[in-house]
Amino acid sequence: MIQRYCIKEVEEIWSENNKLLTWLEVEKVVVKAWQQLGVVPKSDLDKIYKLNQININRMLEIEKETKHDVVAFTRMISEYLGEEKKWIHLGLTSTDVVDTAQNILIKKSNDLVFSSIINLLEKIKNKAIENKYTLIMGRSHGMYGEPTSLGLKFLLWFEELKRQLERLDLARKQIEVAKISGSMGNYANIEPEIEHIVAKEFELGLDNLSTQVTQRDRHANLIQVFANISTTLEKITTEIRLFQRSEVQEICEGFEKGQKGSSSMPHKKNPISSENVTGLARYIRGFVSTALENNVLWHERDISHSSNERLMLPDIYNILVYILKRTANTIENLVINKNIMLEHINSQNNIFYSQRVLTYILIKYNFSREEVYDFVQKCTLECQLSKKDFKSVLLDNGVTKYITNIDEFNNLFNLNYFLRHVDRVFERVVK
Repeated sequence: MIQRYCIKEVEEIWSENNKLLTWLEVEKVVVKAWQQLGVVPKSDLDKIYKLNQININRMLEIEKETKHDVVAFTRMISEYLGEEKKWIHLGLTSTDVVDTAQNILIKKSNDLVFSSIINLLEKIKNKAIENKYTLIMGRSHGMYGEPTSLGLKFLLWFEELKRQLERLDLARKQIEVAKISGSMGNYANIEPEIEHIVAKEFELGLDNLSTQVTQRDRHANLIQVFANISTTLEKITTEIRLFQRSEVQEICEGFEKGQKGSSSMPHKKNPISSENVTGLARYIRGFVSTALENNVLWHERDISHSSNERLMLPDIYNILVYILKRTANTIENLVINKNIMLEHINSQNNIFYSQRVLTYILIKYNFSREEVYDFVQKCTLECQLSKKDFKSVLLDNGVTKYITNIDEFNNLFNLNYFLRHVDRVFERVVK
């Protein structure tokens, strides 16, 4: 990952040094399991457990000859040991170590994703509560519809991210597993109890049935969940970008002192954070195809998945945590222009009460829907052409045929009508 989008905690997890130290920990716990089964002497286990170092350069030297990284690794660590080195890698195949270790790294990285989503949820919830009764013009097809609560917009994102957490939780259960089943996955040269001990040691689930590798449908599901999360982040930031347009200006990104929007136009304030998140969300979704194809391996295994996972997994965690953090910062520093929102509502000359008038007449009086709809629509078209107030146009066209009491008619035009059930929706979502 280029430095611009690196997350320190992710980089530390996926560093070559940490990866190999995790391989070492898996090897040591397997020896510990053999000792518990009475195979390895306790004295040999103690010697092996004292080993807490690796030599990457030495491993690379050996790999030049072996052309196999795990063989090079086991020979490198064996050089630090005496006769007890014979217990290293006992009954294992390479992917017992590699896949289990990788799943440990995935587990630690998932913790970062999870905590980043929780942080974003808190920021969004705060904005939702702050703006529960803030009116904003709702839009469908990009066109003005009816006023709604700005708080509901934030609440929608909050509820969607909660669903994403549920999906992530399921994906974690499926991917965070130990795979210690031997060369063909049939435990011919290793005892199933070893796998149980390793899983417990690293707080992993069990890969109940594997081949030589953990099956990549587990990884594909996780990557698809990450892609889905990225769509939510892009949805949020796309909405911000739309609101920040010069002709809208209802919601804008914060603009810090000294910040520049353009190298040539000093007046520019661009939604750069939202655009950044949008672009990186697309990058995340590009991994889905690769992850799905990785599930199609030959027989008990091949390594066609291995090369792209070395790149894909660190990259996707760096980018996902990065855009989660950047979205949270963007939400926290939003500039909400309530006066402009109200100006836009008022500029519509009450035309957005068309459904309110239609529905009220149909519920209260005995007229056909077709007749009343056509009457109201005719008035809205005239209102749009003449720029007259919708109430006046309705009266000029004889709305008193449908609503005879003028006070009753006037009472239909109240902006609070569009907020009347907001509290009930909040009660459903924010417990």
